Amino acid sequence: MRRFFVIFKMDLRNLFKNPVLLGYNTVFAFILIIILGFLCGGDYANMKDAYQYYTVSLVIYGMINGAMTASNCFMERDIKRPNLRIIYSPVGSFPIYFSKILSSCVFDYVLHLLLLVILCPMLHVTLGSNPLYFILLMIPVEFAAAALGVFFCCIFKCEETTSSLLSTVVSIISFLGGTFFSLDGMGGVIAFASRLSPVKWLNDAFFALSCDNSLAYFWPVFLGGTVLSALLVLGCRLLFRTEDYL
Repeated sequence: MRRFFVIFKMDLRNLFKNPVLLGYNTVFAFILIIILGFLCGGDYANMKDAYQYYTVSLVIYGMINGAMTASNCFMERDIKRPNLRIIYSPVGSFPIYFSKILSSCVFDYVLHLLLLVILCPMLHVTLGSNPLYFILLMIPVEFAAAALGVFFCCIFKCEETTSSLLSTVVSIISFLGGTFFSLDGMGGVIAFASRLSPVKWLNDAFFALSCDNSLAYFWPVFLGGTVLSALLVLGCRLLFRTEDYL
């Protein structure tokens, strides 16, 4: 266990030293929320509702994009080389992939919480009467996204291929899920397609918590994210080969 935490701390330190990932999850997300909220304020009842919508939806978008953080942490060239010594150590293969998942999850979770701490009082955004539920629901989503990124790396064995594919998949499901604007009023076919996106389920759950103080979607999403995380970790265990990491 001590060896695992040594690897975990190294992976987490590497992530916090990456200015691109830091900026994307904080500065870029902050600017995007401000701009979209301001531009689309006239389409809502008032500016506050626009900021509420884009703060929640784009934080969810950031959580899903955590899959690319994990793929970068797992197989980015500058990280692979110093991590090669881990492969030849007696720790086994489990710490290699699981520490990447856990460190990516913690990294994204901390930065997204920081973003909410800044934006909520600044833009008068609410996370519901009990923000703890909102914060707790973020955990399995962040972990599942990180596990997905590492799982894809185990399949394709290439960080560039994985990131390109994940970027396309995340963009499609986020668009269908209503990250940038709701598709519910665009006809029955489009609304049905939107319901097929897992991002739509996440939006429904987090908006129910933040706007309606409803726990109707909390446990289905929490348990679903937990089960998906376990399945993806199991998939990593079955597919990961240390020789692919060389």
